[in-house]
Amino acid sequence: MLGPYGWLAVIVVGLVVGWLVGAYALPNREYPAGWIGYLLAGLVGGVGGGWIPGNWGWTLDHANMIASIVIAAVLTYVVGLFGKAKVSG
Repeated sequence: MLGPYGWLAVIVVGLVVGWLVGAYALPNREYPAGWIGYLLAGLVGGVGGGWIPGNWGWTLDHANMIASIVIAAVLTYVVGLFGKAKVSG
């Protein structure tokens, strides 16, 4: 069970990773719902990854931070693939 610092950590990690992946990994794609879409995808991935059990990697108040970072990045990237390509010009 996640403690209060674990919840805070996975939320912050999810938002930061979602922003980084959304802003830099697919710069020529429009995310569904814009910047809210990639922040929400990162948040969902971060919280989902924090629930993965195990004492491997870096944990903070029973939250698995490595899984939180990886799942937030992958989920944000996959959501970005559903977006339209930006038209230049």
